[in-house]
Order: sequence, then structure tokens, then C-alpha cells
Amino acid sequence: MKRYLETIKREEAINTISVYASIIEEEETIPVWDSVGRITSRAVFARFSSPAFICAAMDGYAVDFKDTLDADVNKPLNLSRKNAFYVNTGDPLPEGTNAVIMLEDVEELSSSIIIRKPVYLWQNVRMIGEDIIESDMIIPKNHLITPYDMGMIISAGIKEIWVRRRPRLLIIPTGKELIDIFDKNGIFLEKGHLIDFNSYTIMKLAQEIGFETKRYGIIREKRELEEIFNNLIEEFDVIIINAGTSSGTEDYTEEIIKKKGKIIFHGISMMPGKPTILGIVKGKLVFGIPGYPVSAVLSFKILLEPLYERLTGIKRFYEEQEVITAFKIPSRIGIEEIIRVNIIPKDSSYFAIPLPRGASIFSSMAKADGLIFVPESIEGFDEGEKIKCILLKSRPYLNNRINLIGSHDIILDILRDMIRERYSEFDFMAISTGSLSGIMAFRRGIISLCTTHILDESEKIYNIPLIKKYLKDTPCILINLAKRIQGLIVQKGNPKRIKGIEDLIREDIFFVNRQFGSGTRILFDTILKEKDIKKSDIKGYDREEASHTAVAIMVKESIADAAMGIFSVAKIFSLDFIPMGEENFDLLVSKDFYHTDKFKMLMEVIGSNEFKKRLLDIGGYNVSDTGKIKFEQ
Repeated sequence: MKRYLETIKREEAINTISVYASIIEEEETIPVWDSVGRITSRAVFARFSSPAFICAAMDGYAVDFKDTLDADVNKPLNLSRKNAFYVNTGDPLPEGTNAVIMLEDVEELSSSIIIRKPVYLWQNVRMIGEDIIESDMIIPKNHLITPYDMGMIISAGIKEIWVRRRPRLLIIPTGKELIDIFDKNGIFLEKGHLIDFNSYTIMKLAQEIGFETKRYGIIREKRELEEIFNNLIEEFDVIIINAGTSSGTEDYTEEIIKKKGKIIFHGISMMPGKPTILGIVKGKLVFGIPGYPVSAVLSFKILLEPLYERLTGIKRFYEEQEVITAFKIPSRIGIEEIIRVNIIPKDSSYFAIPLPRGASIFSSMAKADGLIFVPESIEGFDEGEKIKCILLKSRPYLNNRINLIGSHDIILDILRDMIRERYSEFDFMAISTGSLSGIMAFRRGIISLCTTHILDESEKIYNIPLIKKYLKDTPCILINLAKRIQGLIVQKGNPKRIKGIEDLIREDIFFVNRQFGSGTRILFDTILKEKDIKKSDIKGYDREEASHTAVAIMVKESIADAAMGIFSVAKIFSLDFIPMGEENFDLLVSKDFYHTDKFKMLMEVIGSNEFKKRLLDIGGYNVSDTGKIKFEQ
């Protein structure tokens, strides 16, 4: 079996790549209008001055300033139109004039103008070369051209410039199981098929930083990959082979690179992205990056972005932010781990919430606000530690977003959609941790909004007893979002003939549970206790998922026979539903945040008829109390 035991550290991998890469010196001429994002290979010198002649800076009358010196508010001066010439902004100054009187300072008569104050020499006039002087260097060599640079170059009369050739990147997706949905008239997924999206994502990431890219069609056989190395490799500077880097029977990337060239390293001491390969074939850099999507993307960002800097000589700068860990982030010693996080600004601090870590969970990469690197020498970070985070989203965006932690419901997706529709400058993010974790984050001051639906076992009241217990010293307000129906989600047609909770102890029933601390889990445990059912008697009780949609998918795909969840999700997935009762799904808000414009905007959406209608259209919701205050302290 193939192994990659001799892994190297991330920093060593980056340094090794730089040894085998050098600046691309080839150059080409391109139209200036198409030069944004390109890097100059030669300095750019102005062909013309800008402006190229003395011209008016304002609409008005061009005059010899000496003719205006006697003008006064109490003694208006009448100037003949023979000595005062009307000009528009940008017009050349008529011969013998050296100043412009603004139009608003002039009283116009048929054959003259009246002014009440003088102008000085060259007032309201643009001189030759005021902006750019002919033959001046306006852009140096090795400069990344911006839209402003482009405009300046054009204003200097230059049509074409010399730029470095872009680094050329070939992306090769591999795998018999892959399909390309753009090759078909729709999506036709069979069991065992996976949609190739890695190569498209990598292609756009590469184009975003400046690579000239080509995506090859999916390679399913080793022979096809060999043919590419024989026929195409010399056209490119860098080749990425996606997948086939691990130790499976279909993983032949290392074998092909070794056959055609040599392996520089195979394996980096980081997670995700450990089985990454670097090889050299015909003098070209060949990367084998893992097939798992998060591993693929992080391998690109960590290795290919520094490579681009090396090939172009242009340094990319990454924005960092000190963050505070909102929860404990465990990790294992011996390998550097890269954690995707959401970031919540609160007062002057930024809190980091870890996202799901699996290398296959690409949605966590799309949702991530930043990356945290856990050194291989420690077992993670404790709650409340201050650490550095590389930002993936801008601070203004993060500061303008409304953030919520707590229980999951598709209500929150509707809220986000409506906020984006009505207030496009804002965004809304809901982090599904479960009600109890949300309450704890609220108590610690990490968050100002929390969704909760926790039933008090003794009082049979939702949320209020919990708030009194855990948040007795915290000023807050509880607002109802909706009442919703909880129950058992079962497969369409209910083939196992499940009638209630009691059936879950049957030998032929497999259950999937919600995570510890979620309101649904607390409700389920309360019902089990009332019915004197042992948790250990339910197969799958310990199998946990973090959302209603996640458990519904498990039931839909027959991985589980039943799950506790809400009616609306069962309806969306065309599953059957056994109702167990109605509950309050509430929004908890701190009093400080309650009085902000952001919260008023949120409440405007929650209180709207459109929001209530959308909930009723889904089904399983009662909106009679939506937007009403249920408790305040």
C-alpha cells in the first residue's frame, strides 16, 4: 500500500516550492483598456502631458486677469465681450487670456458682462501637465495595474503597454466517479456518482489571483493522464491534478508524476490537505492535491497563492484579525490543523466560532469568515484564548452583518432572504449550535441574538424558566418567531408503521438524534422520561445531527427510519410526519441590541405580512404570536 510517511511542515513546503519556481520573464503587449490586473514588465512613460494645453477648469468667461482688478462689490465692473470669452470646462483658453471667471460670478448682458470681484492670474485654469507631464514615468516595472492606473495611462496618450505573461495553469480533475453537470442537459446523478465542482472552484480561485487557466475534462483512466503529460504539459507553467493523491487503488497521481519526472514531496503535516504532492515534470511544477473539496481548496490557497507571488514577483497581503475563541477548539498533537471559523464582532472584540471540520464539508469553506491555524505542538485552543485569524471576508462586511447563535429552523433562511431583499447592504447569519449553546454564548456576551425552544420539564413552559435560571442578571427580551409542530419524521408511506415514540425501541427501527443541548433533543428526552423509555433501548440515540434538515435527509435516504423534527422540514422532503405537539420557537435579544437600528430592521421583517405568509405557505407554523414580546427582564 502507498504511504506518505515523510511529511514536511507547511512552511517547508512553501519554501521548497519557491526553490523550483522563478519569476516569469516573458512579456507581451496588450491594449491598455485590457490591462487591469496585469503586471508591467517595463516602466510606462507618458506620451502626452495631461492636459496637453492650457484649458478652463470651470464654465465661465476667459479674461486677462489684469482687466478685472478694479471690480468690487460696491463698484461692479462692466467688461466688454470683446475682452471676455465664454468657455466650457476643458476648452483651450483664448489667446491673451489667463484666468476664468466662474459663470455664477457673472451677470450677463447682451454685449458685456458685469463682475463684482476680481480674479487672479491662472485662477480656474488648468495648466499644461497639471496631472501628468510628457515623458514622466507614470508606472514602474513590476507594478500590478489597477483601474485607476489604467485610466491614468490612457490619459497620457498610451494605447498599448508591455506586461508579463500570466502564469499558465492547467487543472485536471480525475476520478471514475466524477460527472460534469455542464456536459449534460441537467443533473443525472446515479448512486456512486459525484459532481465535479473542485476543478471549477480552483479555476476561479486561480483566475481571481491572476493565473491564466485551462480546465481539462475529467480524466477517468491512468492512460489519459499519461497522454496529457506527453502532449500538453509544455504549454503550461503549473499543473494541478485534483484527486488520486492518497493510498487507494485508484490513486495513481504519484505513480504518473514519478514515471514522467520526479516527486519532490508527498505529504504535508497539515489537516485538511495532508496528502498533497509536488513533482517536477519537464521542468514544470506538478501538484497533486486531494480530492476532498476543503483539502483541495486549502491546498491551493496555502501553496499555489505563494507560488503565484513567486512567479510574478508581486506580494499578496492577507488581512489578519485577533479573535477570541468562543468555544474550546480541540486538536491533536503532531499535525497542524486549519480551522474554518465564523467571526462575530461584539463591542471592540471579534469572537471565532469553529465550523464543521470534515475535509469533505465544502459548505463550511463557503460559509467561513476566516481561517485559524492550530500549531502541531499543541492540543488546540481553550475557550477565551486570543489568537490570530486570517480573514476571508472584509471587516466592513462582518461589522454590518446581523449574527445569531442558537436553534436551527428554516425560518432563519427566510429571514436572511428577506433581509437581503429589503436591505441589501446588510446580511444575516445564523449559526446552528442548539438552543442551550446559544443561551450560554448569550450569557457570556458573545452574541446579542439567540433562538431557543427549550421546554422546562417541571413547569411545561418554553424558554422563560431557562432564561430566569441562566440569565437572571442579563437584561433581555424574548420575542416569539413562530409556534411550530414537533414530531417524528418518518419515511414516505411510513413503511415501518411507526405510530409514536414507543415504537422507537423496536429491533427493526433505527433512529437519528439531534445534538446535545438542542431544544429538540431536550424535548425528546423529556418525552422519553415521561413515558419511562430508556435511551439505551433506542438504536441510533447516540447518532447526532446538528439541524432538522440533516436528520430529515438521513430519513429520506433510508439511513434512519425516524427522527425528531419539525413538520415543515418533513413536508419539504416529502416525508411523513407524526405530530407530538406545538412548541414556541423564540428569539432572545439583549436590551442593548433591541434599541439599535439593526434590530428595528430585523423586527420590521419579522412583523411583516410577507414573512408570516411565507411561514404559513410552508406549513407547520402558527404565526398568531409572531413578533410579540413574551417575556422581559
